[in-house]
Amino acid sequence: MEKMDYEKSVSRLEEIADKLENGNLTLEEMMKLYEEGTALAAKCSKSLDKAQLKITELSSGKAKSND
Repeated sequence: MEKMDYEKSVSRLEEIADKLENGNLTLEEMMKLYEEGTALAAKCSKSLDKAQLKITELSSGKAKSND
């Protein structure tokens, strides 16, 4: 899977969901898209967890200063 930022990953997840909902795919195609989608969902979840941690650190004053 190519390296994508969060927004591109979410966009690709939406494309995958649309394709799977249309149902005009072979079982093999559906399985490949499902596998890609689950990997992207995990990646997005991890990105959100990191962002939440960073926000928590910034809010509590624990973030390192770049001064």
